[in-house]
Amino acid sequence: MLYTVTLDPLLERAVGVEELVYDDVNCIIEEHKKPGGKGIDVSRVIKELGGESTALGFAGGYSGLELTDMLISEGIVSDFARINSETRSSITIYQRKKKIRTLLCTTSPAISQAEVDSFFEKVNEILPGSDVVISGNVPAGLDEGIFARLITALKKRNVKVFLDSDQEAFKLGVDAAPFLIKPNIFELNRLAGSGVSEVKEIAEVVKHYRDSVEYIIVSMGGRGALGFSKEGDYHARPPKVKVRNSLGAGDSLLGGVVSVMSRSGSFEEALRVGVACGTAATLGISGSLCKKTDVDSIKKEVIIEKF
Repeated sequence: MLYTVTLDPLLERAVGVEELVYDDVNCIIEEHKKPGGKGIDVSRVIKELGGESTALGFAGGYSGLELTDMLISEGIVSDFARINSETRSSITIYQRKKKIRTLLCTTSPAISQAEVDSFFEKVNEILPGSDVVISGNVPAGLDEGIFARLITALKKRNVKVFLDSDQEAFKLGVDAAPFLIKPNIFELNRLAGSGVSEVKEIAEVVKHYRDSVEYIIVSMGGRGALGFSKEGDYHARPPKVKVRNSLGAGDSLLGGVVSVMSRSGSFEEALRVGVACGTAATLGISGSLCKKTDVDSIKKEVIIEKF
C-alpha cells in the first residue's frame, strides 16, 4: 500500500479578471479550484502513472470538506484526520490586461494535541510493508519534530518512509533515518549548512547521511538529479526541453521514484522515471504536473551515468 502525508494542505482557488478595479465590482471571467499540497501532488502523480495511494493529513471546516470531496472527484482516496479549525486556503487573482498575479493566503489552522493523536491513530493502522511519502511543511504551531516522530512510529511497523521537506522539520526527520530523502540542491545546503553546487561537492556533503539514510536523491533542476545508494551512485540527466514552468517538478520527480520503488523496481530505473516525470511537469502551465504520455516519451532520452 502507498500513502502520502500532507500535514498542511490548502484549497487553491484561482480567478481571472480583465483588470482589477478598486472600490468597484469586478467580474470574474474564469475560475479554477483544486486541493493543494506537496503530498497531494505526489498522490496525483502516482495516479497518473497507474498506481493508487491514500492521502493522509489534517482537514477541517468547510474548506477541508471541499478539499476531500474534490480529491474523491479526482479519484484519489483520502483519510484525513478532522480538525476544528478551517483548512487554509488561497486565492490567486490574475489580471489579464496587466498580466499580473496577486496571491492571497490564509494562515495554517490551529491543531490540538487530541487532533494530532487522532492522526497518529490512522498512522498506526498502516499495514506493515507499506510505503509512506511525507512531503511538505509542518503547520505553524505544531512541533517541528512531528516528522521524526512519524518516521520512528512507521519504521517500527516495517514501513518505508520517503521524506521531502525543508528547514528544521526536515533536519529532525533526517535524524530519524527514513528510507529515502529527496532534497533539492537548496534544501540540501540548508540541511547541511553548506553552499555546494557541483557534483563532487554534493557527493562529499551527502557522505554524512549515507550511514543512516538508505537512498538519497538530490534534484538539480535542468541538470537532472543525483542518486546515492549502496547499489551505486548515479547522475540522471534529462533531455533539453522548452520549460514553461518549474512548479510541481520536484513533486512529480518524487512521485515517479516512489511509483517504481514501491513495485520493487531498481533505484536506477526509479531515477530514470523520476527525472522523466520532473521534466514532463515543466512542459505544462504553472502548477501542472506530469502527463504519462510525456513521461513515456522523455524517459527514453534520460541518460543515466554511474559515478
